[in-house]
Amino acid sequence: VIVSPLFDEISIELFEKIKNNANFVLLDPQGFLRRNNSENKIYLEQTDLNLSNVSAIKVNQDELKCLTGASNIDGIKILQKKGIDSVILTDKQNISLLSKNRIYSITLPNLELNDTTGIGDIFCAAFGCTMLKEKDILWALSFGGGAAQAALESQQIGLEKIPSKGAIESNAYYFYNTLKFKEI
Repeated sequence: VIVSPLFDEISIELFEKIKNNANFVLLDPQGFLRRNNSENKIYLEQTDLNLSNVSAIKVNQDELKCLTGASNIDGIKILQKKGIDSVILTDKQNISLLSKNRIYSITLPNLELNDTTGIGDIFCAAFGCTMLKEKDILWALSFGGGAAQAALESQQIGLEKIPSKGAIESNAYYFYNTLKFKEI
């Protein structure tokens, strides 16, 4: 199950039910962290979210800071200590994944960006489906990155940017063969 709220449309109670009834939960926590001020401007707030039974999480630097009070390696290690098997950190074109005692990373090419809306959702869908089907963390990272890159390269907007399987696979093979890793 992918849990990816935008803004307060998934209650904490529903989130708990999902976590307790699913074998694999991939969380993009953005909607649990977003608040609006008196001028209706959206901001992220430090939030203590129960992350038990979350299999994987995808965060950017701002979301990581809100969940842990830390950044980079320190922050993702804190999330891992909360029981999350796969911690994915996105930082512009850099995508890192902490699994066990290794950080794996891929770098998307520097593209002129047209519309990035939904790229994280496309990444999560490709990563989650690949994990469920293949049970291979490195292929899931590569496939998720391949999907994100193909969507960005399409220069499309909205649903038109959902890439073809062929475009995803071509990019995924490249990422799989260029993965970097380090032990921590």
